Amino acid sequence: MRSIAVVGAGQAGVVLSAALVRAGWRVTLCSDLSADDYLETPGRPTACLFGDQVAYEAELGLDFWPEAPRAHRIHLDLHEDGGSVLFSVDAPLRGPALAVDQRLKFAFGLRELARRGVRVVTGAVSVGDLDSLAASHDLVVVTVGHKAFHGLFARDDARSTHTSAQRQLFMVNVHGYDLDAYPEHRDIVFSFVPGTVEVFWVPFWDKDAGQSRSIVVEAVPGGRADRFREVASAAEGLELLRSLVGEFFPVRSGFLAGVAPTSAWLKGAVVPVVRDPVAVLPSGRHVLGMGDAVVLNDPLAGQGANNATRMARFFAERLDAYDGTAQWLRARFDEWWETGRYTNAFSDGMLAPLTSYQRAVLLAASRDPVIGERVWEGFNDPASLFPWFFDATAAWDYLGTRGVGRWDVLRLKAAVARKVLARKVFRRPAPA
Repeated sequence: MRSIAVVGAGQAGVVLSAALVRAGWRVTLCSDLSADDYLETPGRPTACLFGDQVAYEAELGLDFWPEAPRAHRIHLDLHEDGGSVLFSVDAPLRGPALAVDQRLKFAFGLRELARRGVRVVTGAVSVGDLDSLAASHDLVVVTVGHKAFHGLFARDDARSTHTSAQRQLFMVNVHGYDLDAYPEHRDIVFSFVPGTVEVFWVPFWDKDAGQSRSIVVEAVPGGRADRFREVASAAEGLELLRSLVGEFFPVRSGFLAGVAPTSAWLKGAVVPVVRDPVAVLPSGRHVLGMGDAVVLNDPLAGQGANNATRMARFFAERLDAYDGTAQWLRARFDEWWETGRYTNAFSDGMLAPLTSYQRAVLLAASRDPVIGERVWEGFNDPASLFPWFFDATAAWDYLGTRGVGRWDVLRLKAAVARKVLARKVFRRPAPA
């Protein structure tokens, strides 16, 4: 029986361990936190899984929350700077999306894996410990980027785009809303002011509150929405969020009127990076990196947990052929990168300003949900967006297959412009 040590009990670590123990591997899972410890930690990222990744977790027997809300649609509002909605896209997802509190997921995952025969070891792991694990296992996989491992996996400059954070982040989970009054929030809602801020409203299963909504703010650094850096509590952050939504997305203000925060909130920033997937230890032995340890994206495109799941699945389906060499591992990572690179391209594309042809696609999607459904499929499978959503010629060719030409888009743009002009002309003056 072949043996593997997996370091980190996050998304990649739990999924990889579940897949390999099912395949007959002897698995050791090293976690810095116990299951009980995970339940006591502060909030963790929203980590919404889409379609195929939701199904794969269920296939592995890791879906412990059938009562958790599934999202079946995405509703996007593109706002002008004054707060009014320019246009909306509302379309179905091809497979349901699911966001479960990672404190629950990882705690339940650890307990379930132990029940299945995985050896769970709790405690900090150093680089020296990695060497010991590498000596006693056929393979070691590192799925976390702990400070103890800083610099372990070298930055891959050829595959990395950014050297600084592209957004300032804030997240808070809330309950106490009225879904009958705001039915679109039964599913996922996106609220964008291009070049300033994006807000994501995601159906969520919270450790303490159960059904809730996770609200994620992505603010352009230094911009007018970058106001959460000094937040010290969920309550303080929620008040700032109410102020921001009232200013930029007033149509959503009512949804927040009666809500209260759960215990889950966080703030910060992410520097996207791709790293060398194989690290050589002082002894000359090697370890494989996986998930955020080697591919870290800004959460704007919602790809962190999805990418970790795809990578774990890819390697789990191939590791039986592992020949013990670093060259084999690098070759498999390069093979994975052939499609995995689209996740990075999608995430980078979401961070960049919308191009004219991307606006044309979204405008057409506001009238044709089939187009919208194809856009939303990118969250499940980023490769499905290429080249048609990131190449002008391919975009117009696709719109042509839906019976949308340049004149049609111009008419849609003119309708939006007339709506904006009407609001300006007929807007009531502020009272003296």
